[in-house]
Amino acid sequence: MYATINDVDEIAGVSVDLSTLKKAQAIIETASGRPEELVTDPTDAIWLRKAVAYQCAYMEEDPTSVFEQPNLESYSHGDDKMVMGTKKVWLSPLAQEAITRVSWRKSRFVSFPPTNYRKEKRRQDCETSWMRNRWWSW
Repeated sequence: MYATINDVDEIAGVSVDLSTLKKAQAIIETASGRPEELVTDPTDAIWLRKAVAYQCAYMEEDPTSVFEQPNLESYSHGDDKMVMGTKKVWLSPLAQEAITRVSWRKSRFVSFPPTNYRKEKRRQDCETSWMRNRWWSW
């Protein structure tokens, strides 16, 4: 488990039972895309512990409500128009914010050292010239 009942009380100020904690754990594992067994980085474990605590607080009054609520964005009575939303209503907004901080959800930006383009162009031209003069030796 990412969090214990005492962790939830300490972080979110909510007292929960073990079944609510297990449901929150399963939701966070699903939302983060990693089961607990694959998380080895201690920083990731801290963020996921907070995410479970926030999810428990979100599920405090009715632990099963996250499985039943519709993702309804708006409803108008005239001609009965319903617009379904794209938000994840089953996930606490604070838990979602904590999940974005884990290492495997961060940007994979790769930087390259600056290149001297004139020097590189000259090197390529010299190499091309050498290959053109030596084509017959292949």
